[in-house]
Amino acid sequence: MIEFALAAALMAQDAGQEGLPLCDELESNATHEDCVFQTAGDHAFMLSFEFSPLDDRREMIDATVRYLDGTLAQTMSYATESFFYPSLTDLNGDGMEELLVPLETGNVNTTYSLAIGTEYGFEWTSHELNGYGIDPVGDGVFMAAARDSAIARYIEFYRLEGLELDNIATIFLTYETVENVDDGPDCSLVDGGQTEGEAYYCGLAMGNQ
Repeated sequence: MIEFALAAALMAQDAGQEGLPLCDELESNATHEDCVFQTAGDHAFMLSFEFSPLDDRREMIDATVRYLDGTLAQTMSYATESFFYPSLTDLNGDGMEELLVPLETGNVNTTYSLAIGTEYGFEWTSHELNGYGIDPVGDGVFMAAARDSAIARYIEFYRLEGLELDNIATIFLTYETVENVDDGPDCSLVDGGQTEGEAYYCGLAMGNQ
């Protein structure tokens, strides 16, 4: 807590601002507030996010990453049309959290930019994830659930090893063919996943809903 307070104070001094709230404590809204995060794990960083209007639809997100002693590690900038805030999640279980920055939100699904957590900061990638939920499921695998319709959704499974991201399987869940919704949706494997099989990935998806 002392390190957190010191780093936050240093960032506030540099930015000319004080008392920035934690991003995950703010409610999503059309207008964002500047906010901060601290990553978990042995290689911890402080992140500050400044939001500024870009045009009548978009905002610019300027992210600053610092070591806990206040030393600058890196800066990143994003254009966003989403009302959500950036978030931190350890997607592969290596103890270093990934940064997910929402770029655009539709009726339900959001497109996220992925930056992989490393011991020196975040490695920006060209990978974009789409869905209403991005959740780790263990063994270096995470899933992205995306709505297809009011009664159906796709779930993509990814394996993240180091800086390598592989889309390993996709399943489709639907209630269209179900007589009793209490029985849960029908699940089918539509791409990849031949090694573990349909039952394995459907089980992962159903267990994380």
